[in-house]
Amino acid sequence: MNDLIAQLIGEYPLAAVSGLSTADEMPVHLPLILETSSQPSDLSHARLIGHMARRNVTITPAAGPIAVEVMFSGPQGYVSPEVAGDRGWIPTWNYARVWARGALRFSEDLTGPSLEVLVDAMEKAHAKPWQISESGPRAEALKKHIIGFEITDITFRPSFKLGQGETPAGFDKIVSDHPDKDLARWMRLHAVSTSSLQVLQEDPI
Repeated sequence: MNDLIAQLIGEYPLAAVSGLSTADEMPVHLPLILETSSQPSDLSHARLIGHMARRNVTITPAAGPIAVEVMFSGPQGYVSPEVAGDRGWIPTWNYARVWARGALRFSEDLTGPSLEVLVDAMEKAHAKPWQISESGPRAEALKKHIIGFEITDITFRPSFKLGQGETPAGFDKIVSDHPDKDLARWMRLHAVSTSSLQVLQEDPI
């Protein structure tokens, strides 16, 4: 299951971060990059790296870590009996998401690196990945308005609802015919990972 957690965060890095002191007390939406100490499946010493605009939050680096909650939302969508090929089948809503709790620490030293790891992660699939250095002095000027941070001591809780006890044949039909191919791909990934078509509610990791 740790592999799926890491994959979902990698594919859907935009997270809602709650617990920060913002003007409207609403979660802040930020792209976060997951770093692990060894294999992606080893989340025991994982950390999330990001940055945010200084104007959006009250930043007190000397105050110590801030307890935050983070939610990553993956694919989600309605599954109709029409897709299942059975009018007597009950429709459902499938989704994949990951909750995390941890300690956020602001760091001036992470401002530059947080930009670099985000750009590297987002650009790696391009034929000619863009680099921050190509922006010239503009990037250095923009860095003055942001601050980097890390989230450590993380507890992950996956919440995957990607099936409801379908027969193998029914599951295959949904995966083959569902119009949202990304949701269908995650249904298959979850089924292969768990070796089961049952709905699972995972325990915290």
